[in-house]
Amino acid sequence: MKITSVLLIGLSAVVHSGCVVVSSYAKLEPQLVQWENDREFGRALDALGQIDPKDPDYSKASKVRKQLERQATEYEQQVRKETAQKQKKGDWAAVLDQYDEALAKHPKSVVIKDGLAKLHLQQRETLDQLEQKRLIQHGEWLRDVLPVYHEIANVDPRNSEAQNRLKRIIGEAKAISQELALLGNKALADNDLNTAEATLPLAFKLNNDPVIEESLKALRAKQKQRSTQLQQTRRKKEQRAREKQKKKEDTISTLVKRFDSAFAKQDYHSARNHLTELKKVDRRYGKLPAMNLSLQKAIDNKVARLFDAGVSAYSRGLFEQAAQEWRNALKLEPNHQQAKENLERAEKVIKNLERLKEKQGG
Repeated sequence: MKITSVLLIGLSAVVHSGCVVVSSYAKLEPQLVQWENDREFGRALDALGQIDPKDPDYSKASKVRKQLERQATEYEQQVRKETAQKQKKGDWAAVLDQYDEALAKHPKSVVIKDGLAKLHLQQRETLDQLEQKRLIQHGEWLRDVLPVYHEIANVDPRNSEAQNRLKRIIGEAKAISQELALLGNKALADNDLNTAEATLPLAFKLNNDPVIEESLKALRAKQKQRSTQLQQTRRKKEQRAREKQKKKEDTISTLVKRFDSAFAKQDYHSARNHLTELKKVDRRYGKLPAMNLSLQKAIDNKVARLFDAGVSAYSRGLFEQAAQEWRNALKLEPNHQQAKENLERAEKVIKNLERLKEKQGG
């Protein structure tokens, strides 16, 4: 009993210290079950990593380790998913608490550490945006309220309280103006003109400071430069659009001419190819429906003539000629079933005649 107690006390001390040194998987197994239930993946995996390869249960330990690693991966994904949902709802406190808990359970997880690092970055960016919003709104309020304080002090010049309030609000306006100017100058240096435009004019409105005025001039210069660049970009874009349209119109004109030429020569196969290319260039070309209709009518008529010519030649025993007529018909109308069947029949007859000639020649 004394030896058993010593072993249990030793194991407990090792476990609670967070530094697991275990030589036997059998002794560790009960604690592993508890860790697995509690999702204490860090402790469990650290302990399993120290099992002696000579341990008789080493293969079992390896199997359990792989199982825990899979569970740990699933846990990581679950944490990322749940924290993303909470962050989307704006519950930053719950997100931070969950990451703290996850790191305590799996302190070596790269996925969880990466998620927490990204969260802190997003937190800083959000706070910067909110601070900027606070400054601008405060500045706008001061801009709107300052004239009222001036008017009150002017109407009641002997009221010391009114004079003191005016001084305080002027001082506050100067302080906020400096903060806005600092933010605006940083934005100007970063070429963030949107932020600079939202802060520098307001800062100058609150405090007619020559230094802020110089920053405002720099902003105007950059605005002018940006406007010039936008105009140049727009002109280039319009020029490319005109060139593209001109090229498209030239291509359409060329294809229409080729179509008309092939149609006039009754080369309907080429005409159809040109029409297909024309559709690729501009499916909404106004003359397409009429061109397609006239071509189809011409093809139908020619296919009918070729088919009849093939039937006539076949009836007169001109099998090669009949086969050729039907081949030409199928080039224009590949799905013409009668032409297919007649061609197969003609080709069989031609082969039979060739075999008969070979026999007679022999």
